[in-house]
Amino acid sequence: MTPDDFHHLRSAHARFPVALLAVFQDCDETLLRDRESASRWSPLEILAHLRDEEVEDFRPRAMAAVAGRAIEKPIDPARWVTERRYNEMDPGAVYLDWAAERADSCRWLESLSVEDLDRWIEHAPLGRIRAGDFITAWRMHDLLHLRQFSTALAVLTARRYEGWRVDYAGKIPGAE
Repeated sequence: MTPDDFHHLRSAHARFPVALLAVFQDCDETLLRDRESASRWSPLEILAHLRDEEVEDFRPRAMAAVAGRAIEKPIDPARWVTERRYNEMDPGAVYLDWAAERADSCRWLESLSVEDLDRWIEHAPLGRIRAGDFITAWRMHDLLHLRQFSTALAVLTARRYEGWRVDYAGKIPGAE
């Protein structure tokens, strides 16, 4: 990765909380707690997942790779959704916690050099994985969950306005 690429990656990482806030800021709590289906996460559950992944997955794993030390504890994001009762949390508090953690992550990322990205650890079952692999995957994780978040809001909003021709905007995901 070039220094410019790493700079752009860190900048995108820092801007993501503002982008997500713009999408969910004016949503009422009912919409944020609703699910497209029983097997899908609510927008609030997605947000709480982002917060916990920030603290317990991507940042500590990237830090471990930079330091050349083993990953300290396993993660189970799917279990956390119900175990930690994400859908009962206060959306504003979850967002503020996540934004503060992301700011901490960004400060740490700013301390790294491009050379640090090639430091690695052994990761079961993935094998050798570099700090840069964790960091670039972290960005992809943001984008994939932004898509999941916006899709959930589109489906739930379309349901809310049933009877109106929301399909004029295009095919609504999950709509028959």
